[in-house]
This record gives sequence, C-alpha cells and structure tokens, in this order.
Amino acid sequence: SLCVTDSCVWCFSCVLFFTESFEVLGPADPVVAVAGEDVVLPCYLKPNISAVDLSVEWFRVQTKDPLVHLYQDHEDRNENQIPSYRRRTSLFPEELRNGNTSLKVKNLRGSDNGEYKCLVHYTISVSVAVGTQPVISIEGYKEGGISLVCESKGWYPQPQVVWMDSEGHSLPAGHTETHTDSMDLFILRRRVIVQETEINRFTCRVLQEDLNEIKETMTEIPGELHIFSINKGGVVVRWCGGFSWCLLYSRYKQLDGGTA
Repeated sequence: SLCVTDSCVWCFSCVLFFTESFEVLGPADPVVAVAGEDVVLPCYLKPNISAVDLSVEWFRVQTKDPLVHLYQDHEDRNENQIPSYRRRTSLFPEELRNGNTSLKVKNLRGSDNGEYKCLVHYTISVSVAVGTQPVISIEGYKEGGISLVCESKGWYPQPQVVWMDSEGHSLPAGHTETHTDSMDLFILRRRVIVQETEINRFTCRVLQEDLNEIKETMTEIPGELHIFSINKGGVVVRWCGGFSWCLLYSRYKQLDGGTA
C-alpha cells in the first residue's frame, strides 16, 4: 500500500497475481519516497519473459475510477486514467522485453496515498464466426442484363460483399442486404446486373478484414447472352435458364379503326 506520514513519506507494496505461465511479483519490503520526488513501483515477471505482447494495468484499490496506467496492444492507453496522474506515469518500454513492468510516478502528491495493484495478463481476441461459402443464384432478366444474387450466412463481425468480373475488377452492384439470425450472426445478400462478356465469368467475394478471411465463389454461365428489345413486331424475351433465352413471338395486328 502507498501511505503518507507527517514527514511526507510513501510506502508501496505490489500485490501478486499468478497465471499458468508466469508470476507477477513485487518487492518484499515497502518502497519509501518523499513528496515531490519521483518513485518507481517495482513489478516484474517470473520467469523473466517478455511483457511486450501482454497487457499491463496499474490501478488504485477501493477507488471508483481506479486506472493509474494501462499498457495494451503495444502502446499506452490512458484515456480513462485518473486525471491527477496525467503525464505523471510511465512504464520502461526498453525493459518490457525483460519482464520488467514497473511503474514510474513523477512528482508524488498527497493524493497519491493509497493501495495500488499491478495486473499483467494476456489479451485474447475472440473471433466469433467465419461464414459460409457464398452461393450465387440467377434471378433472371432485369434492366437489360442478367440479375445475379450472392448470399452468405453465419458471419461476425459483418463483412463486405463484392462482385467482380473475370479480370477481378469490381462491378457496380446494389446495396448489401443484411439480416441477423438467432445467434446474432450476419446473413448477407447482394445483387448485380451483368452484361454479356467474352468469358461470362463472375465472382462473388465476401471479405472480413478484421479476421483476414476471404471466401469467394465463381460462376461461369455457358452460352451467349442475347438481348432483344421489344419492338413493334412483338418480339418478347423471357428468361429460360443460364444465358440461353426463349424468344416468344406474339403476333398481333395493328388495329385500324379499333377492329382486330
């Protein structure tokens, strides 16, 4: 504990934390310092493994907002630090690789009186889910081309859905429809209108950058794409499947005077 006396002397002891792979240790005797001076609160790992990739948290005991200093993800993160400690605390970056997680406190104040704890632990990121392989369906003729829809399920966090041509160029597509299932995992659907190309090969890619995961499905539609505009002769184009089309010719006569 850190305590103040009439002669403005502080005492500190480090609480020990144990994990399966290392111990967090402090001094056997109190650390004594004088008000206005700097003090180092010793804390180190046994064995002396590197703490560079670990999280180091110094905090006050029995305090509403206890954070004194936080090192996490290879940097200091003191946004929620007790205001009175701003710009007064630091670790020893060059010593972290040696298991030294001691804290330096500058210009000791009377308000620093109290009990402190040093916590060193692993930060574990949990990736909830990587979704299914995308499924491509052909919806039919629409807006002068073929409407394709790509669907993938079971993602978290939400990924991106991208349509690409045979050369890997991104295609302009509709907005991505998103829903969640009973497990709060994302279901995604995205449509694209494609025109005839020499290869007629298209790819739907689902990309989750945070997880560095990519899943993609390619579809190659055989045959040629024949699109005929409806003209005065009554040629009607309907979708039959793949890139083949059924042409239905409807005969009609131009009405003169309203008589068929």
